[in-house]
Amino acid sequence: MRRCDRCGREAIIYIRNKREALCESCLFLSIRRRAYSVLRRDLSDGDFAVVALSGGKDSSLSLILTKEFVEREGIDVRVAALTVDEGTSYRRASIEMAMKLTSQLGVEHRIVRMKEFHGFSIEEIREKKLPNERRTACTYCGVLRRQMINTIAREWGATKVVTGHNLDDLVQTFVMNLTRGDVSALSRFLSREPPSSSLVQRVRPLMYVYEKEVAAYCIAAGIPAHVGKCPLTQGMRIGIRRALDNMELRNPGFKLNLLKSAEKMISASRARLSEGIELRKCEICGEPTTERVCKACQLKAEIMKVIER
Repeated sequence: MRRCDRCGREAIIYIRNKREALCESCLFLSIRRRAYSVLRRDLSDGDFAVVALSGGKDSSLSLILTKEFVEREGIDVRVAALTVDEGTSYRRASIEMAMKLTSQLGVEHRIVRMKEFHGFSIEEIREKKLPNERRTACTYCGVLRRQMINTIAREWGATKVVTGHNLDDLVQTFVMNLTRGDVSALSRFLSREPPSSSLVQRVRPLMYVYEKEVAAYCIAAGIPAHVGKCPLTQGMRIGIRRALDNMELRNPGFKLNLLKSAEKMISASRARLSEGIELRKCEICGEPTTERVCKACQLKAEIMKVIER
């Protein structure tokens, strides 16, 4: 039985890039230290922080850390949770976890159905022949869910949206944007200042925390949350995730180094990356976009044609 390298208790995880075995308590202290450094930078008195709570391990731990940070630091920040129900069986199960956690923490919690907001659920389109063969249900789900979170949080009065994106998520997103040559997305990557007043600033407490660390702690601590990935996930992200995992296995610390390098490079060149990129209001919904019609409205138009057949 391996012992914790810090306190001698039974270890639950081995951190390869640090060559360190940690117990449940020491792992949480390590995660808390990294999360607090982000929260201390991004939250301040008077903020209303809405946590995008899916019921999964990452967003659940982000909610716990955010509420704990506000209480321990004694800052005047209101914390609430927002859950988007995409209408899948997987989400129904995780919503139960989200409700249990917010009840335990005494946090205000709103659940909004995609069906009510957009007019259809992901379950309704999942089995249909999609109009664009290069897109999957995940494409529609991701874009439409992000628009919902931003719009609802803004109308709720939120000044910050706290997400559960961990280190693995962020390096995957960076590589995907790089592969696609999406300069607009790269210019906004990890930006602390939203390019429009209609976009609520994002806060990512777990940005320097590996996904396996989150999973290990949530399981050991018995946090009510789904630990696995969405079973409906498809597309480019799966291949990129596997490639990055392989690189991390061969070179411990690779993902963290990649994220920090991306932060430095994009921060130094953000102004140039943003040149010629103009944000305007979508002609249909009024949300900020670089095109005449935002991506969410484009995708909704495609889906409505499929549903109405």
